Amino acid sequence: MKKIPRRKFIKQTSKTVAAGMVFSHLPAFSSANVFGESKIKLGLVGCGGRGTGAIFQALTASESVQLVAMGDVFQHELDNSVQRVSKDFAAQVNVPRERQFLGLDAYKKVIDECDAVILATPPGFRPDHFEYAIASGKHVFMEKPLAVDGPGYRKIIEVGKSATEKKLNVVVGLQSRYELALNEMVSKIHAGDIGDVLSMDVYYNVGIATVHPRKPNQTELEYQISNWHYFNWLWGGQLAGQAIHQIDVVNWIKKDFPIKASGMGGRAMLNGPDHGEIFDHHYVEYEYADGTKLHVQCRQMDNCANRMGFNIQGSKAKADERFQIVDLKGNSLWRYRDKDDPSSSQIEQDVFVGAILGTQPYVNNTEYGAESTMTTIMGRMAIESGKIIDLKEAKESNLSIVPDNLSWDMKMPNAPLEDGNYLIPNPGIPVL
Repeated sequence: MKKIPRRKFIKQTSKTVAAGMVFSHLPAFSSANVFGESKIKLGLVGCGGRGTGAIFQALTASESVQLVAMGDVFQHELDNSVQRVSKDFAAQVNVPRERQFLGLDAYKKVIDECDAVILATPPGFRPDHFEYAIASGKHVFMEKPLAVDGPGYRKIIEVGKSATEKKLNVVVGLQSRYELALNEMVSKIHAGDIGDVLSMDVYYNVGIATVHPRKPNQTELEYQISNWHYFNWLWGGQLAGQAIHQIDVVNWIKKDFPIKASGMGGRAMLNGPDHGEIFDHHYVEYEYADGTKLHVQCRQMDNCANRMGFNIQGSKAKADERFQIVDLKGNSLWRYRDKDDPSSSQIEQDVFVGAILGTQPYVNNTEYGAESTMTTIMGRMAIESGKIIDLKEAKESNLSIVPDNLSWDMKMPNAPLEDGNYLIPNPGIPVL
């Protein structure tokens, strides 16, 4: 979160360019929407840790970036973020009280003030926020996942097409695609270094998320947003909120997306009114069009063995998240060892800011961001229903799990039952 010293940043940037800043998955045509002025007016919607971190990285990317507006639904998040960025980037932050916006409609006020915006709220809000930003002619960096259900996915896809038509740059926070080591490893896999890809495994096994206790006079919507990791309409579940990074890497390696999913899950450690409605363990078997399988295991349980990573099994060798390739006997064939690379989160902001300024090619990550998001949605649908879900069914689902017409005092459709507990998805009784 600390500002990178300018000399070190220049050194890192030079290395990034030398290593191939324009990755193979970026379009190779120039932006037609380069600003005539030397400053980019940037806004932030969603002032939590990830949003604040993205602002640090965007301000580091270029002194041309000026933070001019910020918005959140909670005053303490907004105040904390303003204080942190103002301390480290005083010359690039100009967010007076009149451009610090609070409330469910704060995103519109922020977007109206800026040239480019970072969207970092819980993903249930993402489709509407993205739609407003592109309709307003603004460049967008948006965090993953991009939606939590079929209707949200379809909106993201359509808005992404509009962004392309308007030559508005869009970068998605699936930062693994910008990891230099991973780009080299994926290139080797695509070149056949591990042989034919036979199967893939993804792991995201971690502890439980923080619970923020109910406060006096707090509405149900306030409580759910405060504990957004525990509600599907806000988070999308663990597949979408966490494992999507590794799932997206596999989709990138496969140059494809799964066509169906089956799986199982439930709650073993999470229980009671404090833990919302999500499952705490998941397993999904995805199948690609060529018949290969991706196996995904996720867990949110304390005091258990943790792993966040992946394994790609080939006919000649295997590769994993340690940026290494080993043969079938375990002998090392290749390993990426450069420790001086800039972080992938910094590189994605370099790309975003550079594309706006015209020093990098036009970029729009919406399509693969939306499709990998749909992979996770399809997986959650399979787990919670106990059925095999195919891609067409998931994409065409009209069930929106995001409540309509949000207001602080609204009656939430997923409000607690009489005993205070939330309704938990019940496999075998599908509600897709």
